[in-house]
Amino acid sequence: MRYILGFFLIGGLAMTVWVMFSSPVKKEGPAVNQATPAAQPVVPAGPPPDTITFENNYGRSIFTHKQHYERVMGDCSTCHPKIFPQSREPIKYGKAMHRAAEATKTACAACHRVGGTTFAADSNCVKCHEVKR
Repeated sequence: MRYILGFFLIGGLAMTVWVMFSSPVKKEGPAVNQATPAAQPVVPAGPPPDTITFENNYGRSIFTHKQHYERVMGDCSTCHPKIFPQSREPIKYGKAMHRAAEATKTACAACHRVGGTTFAADSNCVKCHEVKR
């Protein structure tokens, strides 16, 4: 029984690592060897939105932009563009990417990780995702 459980645990860990590192990365735009001017961040006119909603398969997430903006005392450069681009493009952040982001301290996990500056997203899904019915 112990060997069977060990097999499934090691197999699950191996599968998780494989999914994290083998997920295709879609690169859009010009080829890397072509010189292009750096894209300028989109800076919205007026105050930032209070919330931003991200639709996803795990229950939509409502990002409290106003709360985060106030926490950094209006310093947008805390997150933009080094962690997030200032654009209206959806964040492609799937389930396997949560662990990778936590390991590399990127995306939401720059702060929301074990040992980060605020609550860890690790196994705390309902802090960010609505419960699907």
